[in-house]
Amino acid sequence: MASHDEDASPQEWTDLGIVRAILDSHRERLGVELFERTGDTEHDAQLLRKLDAVVLSHDGGQDPVFVYANDAAAELWRLPIDALVGMPSRLSAPPERRGERASMLADAASAGFLVGYTGERIAADGSRFMIEDATLWTVDGFPDRPGQAVVFRTWRPLAQPLIGVR
Repeated sequence: MASHDEDASPQEWTDLGIVRAILDSHRERLGVELFERTGDTEHDAQLLRKLDAVVLSHDGGQDPVFVYANDAAAELWRLPIDALVGMPSRLSAPPERRGERASMLADAASAGFLVGYTGERIAADGSRFMIEDATLWTVDGFPDRPGQAVVFRTWRPLAQPLIGVR
């Protein structure tokens, strides 16, 4: 794989570059490592993928798309990683919660990070859940514009409305 280059085009951007940007930006923004890094980016990428917390990151586009999802995120959203990556990140929230989500993302972007966020999300199968105590941060080093990432360990399912029953 190509090495990380802050001036790389999206076509040259690598999974390892994304991992490095996520981890470096977490340390720089929050003053702590997301987990104890080994110094070997390939090994750290494996650790991030298997982390016991949900980690997602989107790019800095006008309609941001996910550029990274770990195994926990794929399981929670009930999608394979290759389907979650590339999906517009706004679709991770139910339509009626997208304005709230956008406001939270703007707050996190303005401050560089946000700790303690709670918000409703929707999986690919329509099931809803509440993420709790999430940390969001700006990810520097992405092509074009900074992106954002989130990590959380706590979520709970929400009751599903009954359809067609009166």
